[in-house]
Amino acid sequence: MRLAEDRRARVPFALVGVVLLVGAAALVAVPSREPRTDPAVDRAVREATATTTGVLRTAVADAARAAARDPVIDPAATPAGRALGNDTAFEDALRVRIYLAARERFATLRARAGGVTATPWLPPVDNASDLRAAIGRVSVARAGPNGTALRVRVENVTVRATRNGREVGRRRVDANLTVASPVLALHDRAERFQDRLDGGPLEPGLGRRLTAELYLLAWARGYAQYGGAPVANVLGTRHVELATNGGALAVQTATLGASDPAARRAKRWAAARVAAESLLGGGLDGRAGASRSGALLRAASGELRARTPAGPDRPAGATPEATVRVRVGSSADRALAGLLGERGFRNLTRSVYAAGLRLRARAERRRTERSGTSDPPGAWAYAGRATSVERTVSDGGAAVRLSVPEGRRVLERYTRTVTETRTTRYRWRRGGATTNTTATVTREYAVTLAVVARPAPDAPGPARPVLAAFDPDRPAGPNLADVTRNPPSVVDEADVDAYARRAVGGSPHANTTRVPGDPPADLREAVAPDLTRLHRQVRNLSVAASRGALGTFDTNPAARLAERLRERRTELVGAPARYPNLRSRTVYAARAAYLDRVIADLERRAAAARRERSAAADQLRAVGAGSLERLRRVMAARDDGSPAAPPARGGLGGPLGLSVDTAPSYLSVTSVGRERLDARGNGTVTPLATRNRNVFAVPSTGAADAVLGLFGGPATVGLGTAARTLRASRGVDLNATARTTRRQLRSAVRDRSRQVAAALRRELVDRGVDGGVVNAALRRWEGPAARALALSNGSAVAAVARASVSGPGERERLAAALRAGADRALDEARVPRRLVAGTTGAVRAYGRQVAAEHAGSALANATDRATAELRERAAGRLAAVPAGLPVLPAPAVGGWYATVNVWAVDVRGGYERVTLRSRRGVRDTVYSRDGATVRLDVDDDGDRERLGNASRVTFAVSTAVVVVVPPGGQGVGDTAGGADERSPGW
Repeated sequence: MRLAEDRRARVPFALVGVVLLVGAAALVAVPSREPRTDPAVDRAVREATATTTGVLRTAVADAARAAARDPVIDPAATPAGRALGNDTAFEDALRVRIYLAARERFATLRARAGGVTATPWLPPVDNASDLRAAIGRVSVARAGPNGTALRVRVENVTVRATRNGREVGRRRVDANLTVASPVLALHDRAERFQDRLDGGPLEPGLGRRLTAELYLLAWARGYAQYGGAPVANVLGTRHVELATNGGALAVQTATLGASDPAARRAKRWAAARVAAESLLGGGLDGRAGASRSGALLRAASGELRARTPAGPDRPAGATPEATVRVRVGSSADRALAGLLGERGFRNLTRSVYAAGLRLRARAERRRTERSGTSDPPGAWAYAGRATSVERTVSDGGAAVRLSVPEGRRVLERYTRTVTETRTTRYRWRRGGATTNTTATVTREYAVTLAVVARPAPDAPGPARPVLAAFDPDRPAGPNLADVTRNPPSVVDEADVDAYARRAVGGSPHANTTRVPGDPPADLREAVAPDLTRLHRQVRNLSVAASRGALGTFDTNPAARLAERLRERRTELVGAPARYPNLRSRTVYAARAAYLDRVIADLERRAAAARRERSAAADQLRAVGAGSLERLRRVMAARDDGSPAAPPARGGLGGPLGLSVDTAPSYLSVTSVGRERLDARGNGTVTPLATRNRNVFAVPSTGAADAVLGLFGGPATVGLGTAARTLRASRGVDLNATARTTRRQLRSAVRDRSRQVAAALRRELVDRGVDGGVVNAALRRWEGPAARALALSNGSAVAAVARASVSGPGERERLAAALRAGADRALDEARVPRRLVAGTTGAVRAYGRQVAAEHAGSALANATDRATAELRERAAGRLAAVPAGLPVLPAPAVGGWYATVNVWAVDVRGGYERVTLRSRRGVRDTVYSRDGATVRLDVDDDGDRERLGNASRVTFAVSTAVVVVVPPGGQGVGDTAGGADERSPGW
């Protein structure tokens, strides 16, 4: 509880020792009911009051040290414990101790003057009601610039004056003083330490510190695994343990102002050991149980000194903030191959080399005659009217000027004369009689009709005039001259009259008739080079995205690329204001059609990415890793550490001179005997328990199935994944069942590779290239696994393209067609998941067996090259098993955007004891949280009542880490065991 400073009637004091302590105290007298008539009584009371201040100062200092030594954090369910507030238990217990200490010392204090004896007195505590009243009499507050002094106010201290055993006077006084005691500062820091240890990853504390440490570890090890290092478990129990201790030390420093030096030594030793295990075992877990705990304890006690080796710098881009460029890539290949393919190019040229024929008409009025009347024949009332229209058509007549837009051609022209007679009959009424009048208007129109040809009515791209569309014998080709020479019949003579009538009536146009032309045979040679240049430009068009945004699906590169192309479509098409001929029109139509195909493909990819994002979000929630939004927020907040404790300042209270002692110093996941920790109780404790779930572990098993089902169903995996699994099983000693499964996997990989190779041969044959080039190019890769990997990652396609054609433009077009063909084939060439799962399980079993057999000897003797190499080979087999979730598109030849994996991490643990020692003056103030029961004799009956417990410092934190590596390689993920790794204490 904090109180406003009361400066009424303060009397300053100064204490000079090792540390300059300045306090202030005051006694405020409250008039008694009896009038003051005896000067001796007044002198005795004043003397007792002055003496009380010094006595109270000692009582407060002793009570503060006792309250720190046995702090009440959780009040007990006893009458004494219930008198304490749940949120103010420590301060209330401190008030109780100050009250009882003051009462005890007041009982021995005597002041005499003129035969009068004065004694300060506080009421006894006989029951819970008295205890609550006692707590209410005492106020405590922090004082000094950094809160390291204690301001105390004790209200209603009764000073009784007696003469010869008879009471002759009484005063009530309030005692105010400030003592240089850091008890509340120590408690505040301990509470802040507890709160920050329980802080999640989105707030300052252990959760955020742990996240930052795990990100450093996971990204460094993930990139090492991606680069081919024998890292089988990117994030294991020992890494979570090390990161938790590192985070706890950082929180100690930030909240307490110091950290346990033994913990720092143990953490350095543990870091060195983890580094050694990683070097010797490729990330295999080689702990030796209790012996490791012993080593950590020796490190904590100073018997072992080890320097933490400097870790290698992380590879470039190994941070969530690193920017990557996502290209259009395979969408551009598919668009080019589709448009230049036989069907695609035929459809394009047919849309350009065609004419749209339409009958147009224009009417012009030449003469108007009127007869009859519309007026009534006298005083008649209007009763309605009826109008009839008759149009007659005759051949010939004057021609009317009919304008035709630029680039269009009039093929036939007709003239007609249309006479329109409009007769209106008016009805009139007067009484019961009716009569009629008639008015007639006769108009004569000259009508001209023409059959107008428009070039390329359905062609993609901007509609512009084609200047030479119907001119024959141009260097660019025949255009649509045959349509001009032999115009098809759009209307017959009878239809002309009908359209002439319609022209007068206001609807002159007929429907368009499409007439195909005759594209030149060499048109592809004009279009392909230009389209290849555009393809090169579009394929390399990219957008920037951070690896973290890709890994948390916070960006959809395909959608952004599609939007970028839509914005630049006019610029990239680059159509002129007029097309000189249809060959030129075809070039720009091809550019427009190509861009439309690319945008459509990107939109399909964007839709697939949205489906993948939804499936990944569902999977994260299913394994308890939270939402994608939380994953993003955790990643963004990971580098914001806890603010440091306020610096020590001079003045009242002075610096804390704080030291920290924790037991255990290092929070290990293995059990430790309490006697070795110098902790209360017997038996063993497990200081730390961890759980680490890899969301997208080995793709053939576990949690990734739901998401990977997007790529062909949960019963199959891609050829590249199967090939990497087959390669990882080389040299592994398998049992009979596993050998059968591996043979089946080898056969399936070989068959699917042949399927993809056949698709490449068909692409070559369709373009007039010998399909045997494929077999020749594939000979450089030996074995089914290597050949399948080459086919799936684009290496084989590039080799086939280089061996097939020599011209760079032609080779580029062929490579795009081969990549598109391989994409389609890879979509179908999938391998049963059960074969991959069975082989993967056998590889894991082998790796773990080798690790178990040689873990102890390798760590005991790091110079045993043979043992270390054996472990490394086992780790290499495990690390070679593919893992992670490919971010779409997949399985496009040449890779995908990135491979992502997520680890959901939970830790819980605590310290058997946390001791804070403030070294000040002659006597230290020691604050200790060790779970002890706090007892105090509050009613002076010889029995100590239970106030509560000095609860231990514990914590439970959950966080998540996402790692994103470039496409290809083995991906990233834990491949040595199950996706759910738990420490023994979990």
